[in-house]
Amino acid sequence: MSRAQAYAPALAGALVGAQPGSRHVGAPGGAAWVRAGTLAWALLAAAHALAATEPVPPAATEPVLQWLQAQAAAGGEAGNVAHALPHPPEFCQAVARAPWPRTPELRRAHLHRLELVRPQCIGHAGYLATLGALWLELGEPAQALLWLERSLLLDPEQLGAQADHALALAALGEPAARQALLAQWRDRTDVPAPLRHRLEQAAGPQGRGQRPRSTAARPANTVDGWVYYSEASLLGGYETNLDHSPRLNEITLTLPDGSLPFELDNPIRPRRGAALVGDASWQLAHSPRTGMIVQTGLQALARHAPEHRGTDWTHLQWAANASQQWGLWRGQVQLGANWVGGRDNEAYRLGRVGLALDREAIGCNHRVLVEAESRHHETSTRADGRTVGGLWSTQCPLPAQPAWIVGLALRFSEDKPILADRVGGVQRQTSAGLRLGGPLGQRTRIDASLRSSRVKDSEGYSPLLENNAIRILTQTQLSIELARLLDLPGWPGAEALLQAQAVRQGSNLAIFRYDGFSIYTGVRWRW
Repeated sequence: MSRAQAYAPALAGALVGAQPGSRHVGAPGGAAWVRAGTLAWALLAAAHALAATEPVPPAATEPVLQWLQAQAAAGGEAGNVAHALPHPPEFCQAVARAPWPRTPELRRAHLHRLELVRPQCIGHAGYLATLGALWLELGEPAQALLWLERSLLLDPEQLGAQADHALALAALGEPAARQALLAQWRDRTDVPAPLRHRLEQAAGPQGRGQRPRSTAARPANTVDGWVYYSEASLLGGYETNLDHSPRLNEITLTLPDGSLPFELDNPIRPRRGAALVGDASWQLAHSPRTGMIVQTGLQALARHAPEHRGTDWTHLQWAANASQQWGLWRGQVQLGANWVGGRDNEAYRLGRVGLALDREAIGCNHRVLVEAESRHHETSTRADGRTVGGLWSTQCPLPAQPAWIVGLALRFSEDKPILADRVGGVQRQTSAGLRLGGPLGQRTRIDASLRSSRVKDSEGYSPLLENNAIRILTQTQLSIELARLLDLPGWPGAEALLQAQAVRQGSNLAIFRYDGFSIYTGVRWRW
């Protein structure tokens, strides 16, 4: 929902329906001053209300299933070979042949680097074999099995991948694969002795047909062919504008007798202070047949500001999609639902449906999306609306630094009111976004995004503001996240986070202008 949509219900009660009366000659009379004062205070009350209308998470909201885009090539099924890139980048070979890390800490850091380039190397057999070997070495045989099966489908003759595949199955309680591979290698002379010795020495409890120990049991991220991923984060920080409030010393009203400025005895200022943000998500994927992926997920977010509890918000999001591969093309149907509320914020819900078409070309991933949304407020039904829009986006590796990914997105939409008397009428929005992400050293990565948007109403906002001017909103938002992989025993995959965001909204109507800055730090982990 745009800021314009969020503000409409708060201001509608104070401004809609006010009509110009008879124009007086000369200075306003006493009645005009009283009427103007009453309207000014009504407008200020509306401005205070709009300040807490829309809760906005500190990071740009996106579909909670983006992590599964890279998983789509594996999908939990061995038959999804068609998902691989036709020509994986050459740097994947160099990554696959890098020296093997000697310590668990170095292996975890190397695994982190490999995960960063997985979308570009998903069709490279050697890369996938190395990725699977690292997961196996770090005690995650089920995760290793996903990538080792994929690697062997692309190149079945890899001896190292064959051995790791058999060991992963043995760790998951299927020792017959290891024994069968040893039997196949019995008369071969091209099998390196250390590799054969490794298989022979792996005859622990798993090799004798016993159940694996708990440390080697199937992780919680695979259940009967389904792959799922759950993660949580807890951040603490500071915001300079918790309620996205304007900064006003005076307000000017357009009256029948002319424009009248009012100085505010108590100027409006944004509320600032410390806050905590919690985020938990659960995502699930399954491939029922070759080329088809079914995905769903839930995400819950909340912010709490101890000194300004009225600005607290909660946000629950559900998303699901089904996609099918046809050669180089992938079609996708998307569904989603959002619920947003807070102590002083009017709750609303939003439903969404979308159709997307993806294709890999010239080393980049391109997407075209058509979507429709329906938004319903708890009490301010005049703010309800339906949005139809389209999006084009592309993601590419940087030529000089292929581990870095750059993305560009353009979006156009039109929001039509469900009730004809909504303030501002139809809203048309255009936006553009730029995103850059990649590694900084061995354990750290950065993700930065810049987004600019413009919203314009089709009708004047109010006769009391700038002679019923049509409202125009412009917003620029810069977000940066630094994530550093931690090496904590018993806490695999934990990351230290630093997030910063700056936002500025401009408008031809002063009550809609605001800016803010937030900075948060904390930890994100799998659960």
